[in-house]
Amino acid sequence: MSARVGVFLCQGGRSQADSLDFKKLRWTAEAFDQGRVFTVAHTCQAQGAAAVARLIKEHELTSAVVGACPLLHNPGGLSRALAAEGLDPQMATVLDLCAKPEGEASGVCAVAPGAQAALSQALCGQQFKQELPLEELAVATSVLVVGEGLPALWSARGLLRAGYHPVLLTPSQRLAPPAPLLGTEAVDEAAALAKELEEAEGITLIRQGRLLGLGGGAGNFTATIADRAGEIKSLSVGGVIVAQAPPKALNLPPQGLAAGERVVSLEELASLLQAPEHLKKRLGQGPYTVALGVGLGRQAAPLDLIGAMNCARKLAAGPENRVVLFTNNAKVAGDDLEALTQQVRGEGVVFVKFTTGGLRGSEASEGVDLEWDEEILGATMADRFDLVALDQTPVPNPAYHELAHRLGLSVGRDGYLQPEAVNALPAQSRRAGVWLVGPARGQGDLERWADEVQEALYGVRRLLAQGSVQVESGRVSVDRKRCTICLTCVRVCPEGAMDRLFRRPMSNPLACTGCGTCAAECPMEAIQIVGQEDTRYSREIAAAAGRVGDMGRAVERQLLVLACANSAAPALHAARLQGAALPPGLRLVQVPCAGKVDADMVLEGLQRGFDGVLILSCHPDACYSLTGSTWAGMRAGHLCNLLAETGLEPERLMLAGVAPSQSKEVLAIINHALATLERLGHSPLKVGAQVREVLTRYTLDMDDTYAIVS
Repeated sequence: MSARVGVFLCQGGRSQADSLDFKKLRWTAEAFDQGRVFTVAHTCQAQGAAAVARLIKEHELTSAVVGACPLLHNPGGLSRALAAEGLDPQMATVLDLCAKPEGEASGVCAVAPGAQAALSQALCGQQFKQELPLEELAVATSVLVVGEGLPALWSARGLLRAGYHPVLLTPSQRLAPPAPLLGTEAVDEAAALAKELEEAEGITLIRQGRLLGLGGGAGNFTATIADRAGEIKSLSVGGVIVAQAPPKALNLPPQGLAAGERVVSLEELASLLQAPEHLKKRLGQGPYTVALGVGLGRQAAPLDLIGAMNCARKLAAGPENRVVLFTNNAKVAGDDLEALTQQVRGEGVVFVKFTTGGLRGSEASEGVDLEWDEEILGATMADRFDLVALDQTPVPNPAYHELAHRLGLSVGRDGYLQPEAVNALPAQSRRAGVWLVGPARGQGDLERWADEVQEALYGVRRLLAQGSVQVESGRVSVDRKRCTICLTCVRVCPEGAMDRLFRRPMSNPLACTGCGTCAAECPMEAIQIVGQEDTRYSREIAAAAGRVGDMGRAVERQLLVLACANSAAPALHAARLQGAALPPGLRLVQVPCAGKVDADMVLEGLQRGFDGVLILSCHPDACYSLTGSTWAGMRAGHLCNLLAETGLEPERLMLAGVAPSQSKEVLAIINHALATLERLGHSPLKVGAQVREVLTRYTLDMDDTYAIVS
């Protein structure tokens, strides 16, 4: 069935429909051969949004373009009106074609500069919209949980209660190994939960097991596992939850101290305090002089500081014991941490906080000699302690790196598996269908770990449903005649959505987000995202260029902005909502991700006569598509070198990172880019674009319909 597209133009006040600018918008919409044009008053209000939804249903439209002021946005009132009529809220594309009205009473909003070009772009994009067929996809309902301790046990129990089959793979024999720093209640909960799972039906426990490989993709992974007897098993799982912590070592200060008989971890001290007879064997009858250190080397988590203070309280309970707590680079944002600190101080524990300098020491046969700079007194202090207990920091060994590799992940700079991308938090990893929780994800406390487990369980339910899910089929199109099986797409996909089937690349619809990175990086241009084809953006850029004017006439248009839909587009909308006007000479083309921007799009803009191109992406390490901004940066750098070789100033191509909330910053970036182009002057390619346009007016397009008869 052919698409039926409706164009709805907000009248913006009674007098607005009579203005020439508004008539130009209507003429542009009427020239769209698939369109039906409607004028609706005040679409930003409930009655106007309801009128749009009613007209869409009455005329059986398949999609709609709604041009209004920034007060109308989707999702919002329009989404609710569409849902009330039983329509898909995603079918409406909302455009900011008018300026925000200065006063709510007048309700008059003038047509914004560049609105005609923006409407033309949107209508060009509508030509490429396709309703993809839905396909029923069977997925596995088993979920692999890798790890031990509370986060792993919480995950397994949550999966069991949700009707899934958890497979708990633990690196050691015990499901709940000792974790004294978590406190007595957490230790007891872990022990009870381990016993509950051991007696439960519908769960598979593999102790002392190893993950040998994880093939396939989200919804249908194949996990290869070796149990403690060395027997290799192949399991079909729909998803993976990883809670396995990296190995740890003492968080030693930069100078002097080393692990030894009297320099131990906080966990070891907590265990000794639970069994006083072992502490007496280690240090004698007492009294004891003990130093606790948190964050003396790398940054420590609130959980370490809480554990240190709980140990200090137990030690300080001995009337003749002396306890000193040294802290440096430690997080203090935990719940009730300040109150606990004051309570511990009141019980006689001495606190020493470093802002400069640090702790120095050496272990002797009868104790540990420590020296530090007392900043308040301005003096160097020294003391001997019977025992020094320090927090621990991740030190991933080759086995942990190998586990990350088999999961399709990598160990981060901080030693954990978490991706260095804000938008991937709290639980999503770099591979779709794999979640990270608890000590695998990073520093945290029990409350944060519980939140991460709930986020992972929600992700599992959303991915697997009850074993059968409906997905859009054919979102990624691969031209097998062009494909050379270089598998670049498999390597660059940020979500691990691209895989191989009979040596040919294929996309997993459960993992693909449509970012377009694979299409942009394909050297043979064999991959296209349906609805986001290269031809679409070529036509949108042409529509954004509009008419360059008569030869010799000054042209306002200067800058083409390729804006990421996840960051720059919301920031620009927020700026318009606050009443800011976009600078003249600016044309916007929205892309699903900056990772979709390739050299052809940039060159198309320059050839169309734009003086420069600005790519607005997410900030590095905060990309919504994980690596889209990274790929955009690499392509922009390479393309700048090519422009310089051709004699065109590389400064005409610019790249900047923007967050969705940076409405003021995004306008500052655009104004800076325009100032750069003002300094550089008009592009040498502008004259060529003007000549081509003038000649196009008097040139007959030829195709196979015409034949020359001799």
